[in-house]
Amino acid sequence: MFEIHPAAKIGYVSLNVSDIQRSLKFYQSILGFRKVLKQSADRVLLSSNEKSSSHLLELVQVNQSKSNSVSPKNAGLYHFAILLPERKNLADVLRYLSDKHDQVHFDGLADHLVSEAIYIRDPDFNGVEIYNRLQMATLPLNIDDLLKESTVKGWDGMPANTVIGHVHLHVSSLSNTMKFYHEILGLNLTTTYPGAYFFAAGRYHHHIATNTWFGTNILPASPESIGLNHFSIELPNMEEFDRMVKHLQQYKIAAKSSSSLSTKAILIHDPNGIRIQVYRN
Repeated sequence: MFEIHPAAKIGYVSLNVSDIQRSLKFYQSILGFRKVLKQSADRVLLSSNEKSSSHLLELVQVNQSKSNSVSPKNAGLYHFAILLPERKNLADVLRYLSDKHDQVHFDGLADHLVSEAIYIRDPDFNGVEIYNRLQMATLPLNIDDLLKESTVKGWDGMPANTVIGHVHLHVSSLSNTMKFYHEILGLNLTTTYPGAYFFAAGRYHHHIATNTWFGTNILPASPESIGLNHFSIELPNMEEFDRMVKHLQQYKIAAKSSSSLSTKAILIHDPNGIRIQVYRN
């Protein structure tokens, strides 16, 4: 069976937003991302380092006359997760966000044993998880213990080595999801939960999670709707990229070259119409 390289990871997440300036204020001023590369009026790239040659987040202004807000009847984003390099970073951002509580919608706090997590919403109500990796349950987060790790300097933006840890998706069928993400893309099934499957490259707890919590009669994802535009899977080298492309050709998956990064990138769709860019590092 085909297996994706264990060093594969989520590269970045692209979001369709209703008001790019409002979203930019949230992700830049509240969460501490920095702009990278050239900017345009309808597209902004963000990273943890303004001098970075790559990005973690893309914000795309959608045409309001053509777009529809994503409803529970559409496949798409449940949340995407920002993985911080150290526990003290999570403590700092929790204290900072708590001070900004009038500007941030909190969904909750949790201890998953493999991670400690903060759940919030962006201005378009996209789910955002901020977490740190530890050693899958869901327990109340020990806030007092976590905040003991906060620093004197406090939160001053996304630290270096911040990455997109995973994406969690609403889908219409777990069986179709299993075939696509496990058999076709070669990710390992790492765990299950009622109505949810979790997949990863290598031994990570999960890079992609899928659930049917909105039901099995939801509509396909819409690339013009507010919410997820696409997410990316980054492969470690050209050899792995070519191996993936050759494997996908066996399944006759419609794929097209993408010019947003380089000619060594393809854009594919999962069974729910969710777009995925696969590219090499």
